[in-house]
Amino acid sequence: MPVVRDPGDLPARQGAGWAEQAWAGPQELGAPVPMQAWRWSLAPLAASPPIGLGAPEGLLYVMAGAGIAETDGGRFAVGLENVLWLGGCPEITLHAGARGLEVLIAQAPGRGHTPGRGRPELFTAADLPHLVSTRDARDRLDLVTDAVPVGARRIRANRLVYRPGDSAAAHFHAGSHHVFCVLAGEGLLCTDRVVSRLAAGMSALTGPGELHWFINDSDADFALVEFWAPPPADTVWPVAADRCTWAPVS
Repeated sequence: MPVVRDPGDLPARQGAGWAEQAWAGPQELGAPVPMQAWRWSLAPLAASPPIGLGAPEGLLYVMAGAGIAETDGGRFAVGLENVLWLGGCPEITLHAGARGLEVLIAQAPGRGHTPGRGRPELFTAADLPHLVSTRDARDRLDLVTDAVPVGARRIRANRLVYRPGDSAAAHFHAGSHHVFCVLAGEGLLCTDRVVSRLAAGMSALTGPGELHWFINDSDADFALVEFWAPPPADTVWPVAADRCTWAPVS
């Protein structure tokens, strides 16, 4: 059975001009998921407290606004759909610009550091692989994959946008949890046992070997970040003629 969490189900805290919301992780999802994700929201010109990290692999993804991300490896100007690789960073502090700043921070635990990648690295949206579905109108931005050159071993993430009427082909992942953090809109998470409605701010999980697919039955875009924890050994498409394939945006 999938696990679905509303924002009100998850721990949150706030301070002067900032708010932190837990989004996904073993405690939040009640499953042995080897990753953690949080949503940080900053008011215009506000700053966060130091955010402890310490995992060997992690990323920051900018959902809205712009600002500065300060780490022991330097200060980085970040904007919409930028990804800051956080491999080995002990902590990060956020400073919002005039429009505020909203980010997703995720990390994967483990021992040691990813070889050669113990420093932060910034990627703009133009630097990242941008793909379009050959099956429908879905849009995909690779945040951390084999095609993003940070040498990640423990964490994989994409940003997906389902246009109205889009749907994925039914599939499952061998040996991997599939974790979803919904950015905007709403849609259906379907399995062979239950259908769950997801909306912005919610998180969800399908387990290893659990058949699943998404449908956007709304009249607006449905956007999410998906994680594989750990990265899947294999993706299985039960109907050979119906699978999700992607092509670079021209």
